[in-house]
Amino acid sequence: MRVAIAALLVLYAAGAAAVPRAKSAEECMIYADLALVASTFAKHGIARDQAERMLPDMYEIGTPDAVEIAQRIVESAYELLRVEPKMFSRALVNTCVSRGGAMDAILGVKL
Repeated sequence: MRVAIAALLVLYAAGAAAVPRAKSAEECMIYADLALVASTFAKHGIARDQAERMLPDMYEIGTPDAVEIAQRIVESAYELLRVEPKMFSRALVNTCVSRGGAMDAILGVKL
């Protein structure tokens, strides 16, 4: 379990562009649900491109910030195949809510 948590935190690599913030605790919950679905797809071998085509059918991803957050969640889900989907989802929502919508500690930052 420590290894899985450490793997989540490794994604916090140094970089310049932070992940956009969720605007409310409700958004944090929605992104956590998306993380659960994306991570489950990854765990069960659903191709990433197929998952990226299906998720907009399940979630309203209309703003540029929402698109970026969703892309980062999918990217992280497919990079963290050894982390259980429920654990990824819980870590995301806990981080998001406790940090006022910030998810960089889980989703990392990009150069």
